[in-house]
Amino acid sequence: MTQSDRHPEGRRSYLTAAAALTAAAAVGLGAYGAHGLHVEQSLIDIWHTAVNYQMWHALGAFAAASLAFRRAGRTRLICLLAGWLLLVGALAFSISLYLFVINGIVPIRGAAPAGGTLMIIGWICLALAALQRGRQPIF
Repeated sequence: MTQSDRHPEGRRSYLTAAAALTAAAAVGLGAYGAHGLHVEQSLIDIWHTAVNYQMWHALGAFAAASLAFRRAGRTRLICLLAGWLLLVGALAFSISLYLFVINGIVPIRGAAPAGGTLMIIGWICLALAALQRGRQPIF
């Protein structure tokens, strides 16, 4: 058993890194939508919806990563799965909306609803993982 296996804080967290980058991108895209995007108001509203979903689900992925470090075994894997589902779902949803606002076309039909479905599944997985008995509670 290696030191990183014994001490969760010694593990790398690709999920945390991806969540941080997703949140950073949301801040930048939000600023662009507020100051540099010159389209009609209804499209700006769509842009802001994409930014909001991207940020909230990045924060949800942080919560999933945090809970994963406090759990072990299958529950830890469910937490990690939840976080990745939240991120992938948010990116599929948000990128689809960003591209619609910029190009006026839906690049991949069904990407937004598929992303929404992944986000819902991610939140359900996170709830199930939080209810499992583990080493330490999140709060």
